[in-house]
Amino acid sequence: MTAGDKNEWDGFIASGGVASVLALVLDAWGRIAPPVDDELEEHTSIRLYAAMVKAQDRQAHRFLIRYEDVEVDTDLTKETGRKDIVFFPGHDGNLYYCLEAKRLNARVQGVMQSLADRYVKEGLQRFADGKYSQHVDHGGMLGYVLDEDVNRAMANVLKNIKKHHASLGMSAPGEWEPCPHRPGDAHAKETKHQRAGTCPLMRVQHLFVTGTSLVAAESNPSKTNVRSSTCRKSKR
Repeated sequence: MTAGDKNEWDGFIASGGVASVLALVLDAWGRIAPPVDDELEEHTSIRLYAAMVKAQDRQAHRFLIRYEDVEVDTDLTKETGRKDIVFFPGHDGNLYYCLEAKRLNARVQGVMQSLADRYVKEGLQRFADGKYSQHVDHGGMLGYVLDEDVNRAMANVLKNIKKHHASLGMSAPGEWEPCPHRPGDAHAKETKHQRAGTCPLMRVQHLFVTGTSLVAAESNPSKTNVRSSTCRKSKR
C-alpha cells in the first residue's frame, strides 16, 4: 500500500491540527448528556461524534469527521479494524487522525474493573503495530473514566504501558510525557512509539475524561468542565 502526497498532513500538523481536534473533542464532550450506567460505548461515542459535527466550525476546523471508519489493507484485501472516530484533513484516505475510545474503571457483570489492559492491548497497541495510522505519525486515545477516579485510571494505564513497553515500541521503562498539544492539562499525555514502515516514530495523544473534571477549553486548557461516561464496552 502506498500513501499519497503528505503535504496536506504536514500542513495539518504545522497549523495546529492536533490541538484543534483535541479541543473540539473536549468541547463536544462537555455538551453531551451524561450516559446512563448501562449505555454501550458505541452509543456514547456516536453521541460524542454527533456533538462534534454540530459544533464544528468549518473555518476553524478544516477536517472531515467520520464515525467507525473501516481500516482496510488493500494489499491483503481484508479489513484490519474499525477506527472509532477519524478526522481527515484532506482527500487522501491514508492520511487521518484516529481517535480510539476505551472505557476505564467500569462495572463489568457487577464487578468493577480497571480495563487498563484493554486500553493498551486493544487500543494503543494498534497504533504501535501500524494497524491504525500506518502512514501518519499522530493518533489519539480517549479514556472514558466511568467512576470519575481519573488519577487511578491514568495510573493503571501507565502501569500497563510500562508492562508492555517493548511490544509498544517504547524505550524502557515506558513513560509518557505531558501532551504538547494540551499544555497545562494534567489529563492529557503523549507516548512515543518506534515502529516499522514509512512513519517510524508514532506519537499518540491520550485524553482522559470524567463526569466532574477535565482540563479543556480552547482558550484556557485549565478550565473546561466535562461529564463522565458510564458506558459499557461491547466491541472488539
